[in-house]
Amino acid sequence: MTMFGSQWLANAGSTYEIGQSIRFNDDDTPYLQRTPGSSGNDHTWTFSCWLKRGSDIGSSNTQEGIIGAGNGVEVGGHARYDALNIYNDQIQFGTWNGSLAEVYTVALLRDPAAWYHIVVRYDDTQSTDTNRIRIYINGVSQTFVSTPNYPDQNQGSSFNGAFLHRIGANAVSTSRGIDGYLSEIVMIDGTSLGPGSFGETNSDTGQWVPIDVSDLTYGTNGFRLKGQDSSALGDDTSGNGNDFASTNLAANDQVSDSPTNSHCTWNPLTPWLVNMVLSNGNTAATCSERGNVGGTIAVTSGKWYWETKMVNANSGGSRHRAGIIDVDNYALTTESFYFSYSAYGWSFSEDGKKENNNTNATYGNTFNTANDVIGVALDMDNGAIYFSINDTWQNSATAAEIAAGTTTNAAFTGLSGRMVPAYGDFSGNAVGLFAEDVWAGTAPSGFKALNTANLPSPAIEYPPDYFTPYIYTGDNTGTSRAFTGVGFAPNLVWTKARGATYSNALFDTVRGVEKYLSSDGTGAEINQPSSGYITAFGSDGYTFSDGSSGTNPRANYNAGTTYVSWNWAEGSTPGFDIVSYTGTGANRTVAHNLGVKPGMFIVKQRGASGSNWGVYHSGVGATKSLFLQSTEAAFDSAEYFNDTEPTASVFTLGTNAQGNADGGTYIAYVFAPVEGFSKFGSYIGNGSSSGPMVNLGFQPAWYLVKLASAANQSWYLFDDQRDPFNFVRRYLGPNRNNAEVAGIAADISHDFLSNGIKIRTDNGLANTDGAEYVYAAFAKTPFKTANAR
Repeated sequence: MTMFGSQWLANAGSTYEIGQSIRFNDDDTPYLQRTPGSSGNDHTWTFSCWLKRGSDIGSSNTQEGIIGAGNGVEVGGHARYDALNIYNDQIQFGTWNGSLAEVYTVALLRDPAAWYHIVVRYDDTQSTDTNRIRIYINGVSQTFVSTPNYPDQNQGSSFNGAFLHRIGANAVSTSRGIDGYLSEIVMIDGTSLGPGSFGETNSDTGQWVPIDVSDLTYGTNGFRLKGQDSSALGDDTSGNGNDFASTNLAANDQVSDSPTNSHCTWNPLTPWLVNMVLSNGNTAATCSERGNVGGTIAVTSGKWYWETKMVNANSGGSRHRAGIIDVDNYALTTESFYFSYSAYGWSFSEDGKKENNNTNATYGNTFNTANDVIGVALDMDNGAIYFSINDTWQNSATAAEIAAGTTTNAAFTGLSGRMVPAYGDFSGNAVGLFAEDVWAGTAPSGFKALNTANLPSPAIEYPPDYFTPYIYTGDNTGTSRAFTGVGFAPNLVWTKARGATYSNALFDTVRGVEKYLSSDGTGAEINQPSSGYITAFGSDGYTFSDGSSGTNPRANYNAGTTYVSWNWAEGSTPGFDIVSYTGTGANRTVAHNLGVKPGMFIVKQRGASGSNWGVYHSGVGATKSLFLQSTEAAFDSAEYFNDTEPTASVFTLGTNAQGNADGGTYIAYVFAPVEGFSKFGSYIGNGSSSGPMVNLGFQPAWYLVKLASAANQSWYLFDDQRDPFNFVRRYLGPNRNNAEVAGIAADISHDFLSNGIKIRTDNGLANTDGAEYVYAAFAKTPFKTANAR
C-alpha cells in the first residue's frame, strides 16, 4: 500500500466546520448497528448524511448500503426491510412493508474527490404520492428514473421501528456495504424536513455547505452520529443516547477527511489507472502487475508534503515508485507503462534511484522493508521535489534547506505544471497506502498537507460573476423582452436555440447592439434591427427585440422554443478580451489586455462573407490552426498565426485573408487560462468506455471539445444548466445549426466532476484511441469549495 499523510485545517469558506468522518472499507465488512427497544414514527421521518464515494464508482449492479432497517421477514411476498443505497451510481431508496415502493435518482454520483449531501424525506401520510418520498442532493430536489413506485398512503416503513438498523451496510446482508466515507449522519423521527434544516448555500461560493444541526428535534429513535470519538464511532450526540455498536471499524477509521475539508486520495478515475485496485476510501492501492495511480488534487504552486507507505517488502522484482505526474501532459503508453517512464512523471524507486522519462540516477538509499515510509516534499514555488525514507531526507538534503527553498540536493528541479501525487509498481506484489491523517515523519517547515483547506484562495471565488450559462424560452410576443438574472453585465452573449434548427448567434459590446455573427457559417456580420436580436446590454443581462420579423431569427423568436445563452464578462480578472482590429495583409501582431499568454483566441472577419473563424488553441500550438465553423482537423499553416505563439501582450497573425486581409475589419475573442476558472488544453483518447479524466482544478459549467488530429469531426459543446446532473450528454455545436441532441452513453457522454471531466464513452466523437482532442472549459466553482457533482 502507499500511504498519504496529512493534517487538516478549517475551510474558511464554510460557516460551520465538520472535523471528521467515518471511513468504510467494504472489504472489511464494516458497519454500525442498533435495534431500538420500541417503535417510533415509521410513517414520517427524515434522513440526512454527507457522503464521499470510494472505489466502486462505475461498478455494475453493485449495491452499497448507506442505511437500512428491517427484519427480513416476508410480508406480502417481500422481505420486510428499508434500504437507502448507492446502486449503479444512483441513489436508490426502497421500502418493503406489504408492498414494494422503490425510486432511483436520474442523477449519477460518480465524483470521488469531494462530498455529496443526501437528504431523504419520507412521509407516507401525504395524499399526493410524489410527496411521500423526496430525495435531495446538495440541496436540490431529485428527479426519479422512469415511473417511480411510491409507497401507498399510510403504508409504514421499517425505519424508526423496533427493527435492526444498520449504517454502512444493508440491514439484511452485511455484504452490501458502502465503500467511502460518511459524516454527520442524522435521523429525524416523526418530522419531515427539507434540506435547509441540514445545510445552506454559502453566499460567497454558491456551494451547498453544512450547518449546525444540534438544535433539531430528533424524536424517539432519532440520532446524530458525528464519529467524534474514535473509540466509539457510533455514539449518538443528539441527546437521545441512541448509540450504535461498531463492527469491523477501528480507531483509524475516524479520519479528518470531511465535508468542510476534502483530502487528497488516490483517484479511481485516473486516466492512467492501470492494474491497480483501490480500497480503504481510496487510500490503498493494490497492484496486480506493473501499474499506476494518481491523486485527486492537482497543485501549481505552494509547498506540499505527503507520505507513501510501502506495506509489503520487496520480492519478486517489485519496484515501488513514489512521486508526481503532470496531469496536463501525461504521456503513458504500453511502452512507457508507468508514470516515471513518462517525460511528465518524476519518482523515487526502491532501488534508491530517481527516475524520469525512462532514465534514472542514484539519489539515495534503497528501501525494501515492509512498512517503509517514503516522504515526498513538493516545492512548486521553487520547482523542486525531495524524497525521504523513514524521515531521513535523501541525497544529503536537510529539512532546513528544503524549508528555505534551497534546491541543491533536490531530486529534480525546474518543475512546473499541474502536479498530482502518483504511485507505481513494476511487478505486481505491491500494496501502497496513502496516509491521510497521521504522518510517520515530519514535514519541512512551511510544507502543507494536500487538502482543500490548504489550497490557495482562488483568484475568482464565485465564477458566475464572470461567466454563466442561461436558459430561457422564446415568447414571440411582438414586444421587446428584457432578460435579467445573468448575474453581471455581459460583454459577449452567445445564443443558440435548443429546440429548433437556428444558427448560433454571437453578440458583443465592442461591435455593439443589433449585430451578430454566426459561428456555424462563414457569412459576414448581420445588422438587422427588430429581428430578434440584442438591442441593449444591461447590468444583469440584455434586451432582445421582438423577434417578429427578419429572415434569420436567432435569439427569441418561436414561442415555446427553448434557448441557451453563454455569457462572458470582459477583463483581465476573468482572462477575456474582445479585440477589434483592421487587417494589414502582412505578418503583424495585435495587442490584447490580458497580461498573460492566451490559451485560445478566435478571429472572424466582420465585413466579408466566405471568411473562416480561425482558432488558435494552445493544445495544438501556433503552427496549426482550427476553424470554429468546420469539421476540419488542425492543419499546419504559417499563414494564420505566423508559427508564433501569443505572448502576455500580443497575438500574432500571418498573411492569410481569413484573419488579416488588408483593410478588412475583424473581431477577436481572446481567452487566457485563469487557475480555478478557465482552462484550455488537450488530451489523448484511450478508446475505452472509461475514458480519460481531464483534471481542470474546478467544477465545469461549460465545456467545448474537438477532435484535432483527424477530419470530419464536429465541435461539441456542453454545459451544466442543460444537464444539471451526471451524466452530461446534451450537446450543441458551434459549427452546427442543429437542435440540441441528447446523446446516450454509447454516443457521447461525460461526467462533470468537482475537479474536472471524466469521458464516459469509447465513441470517436470524444475518445478514439490515440487521437488528440482539444478543449476549453469554464468553471461553476473552484475545486477548493466544490461539492461533489
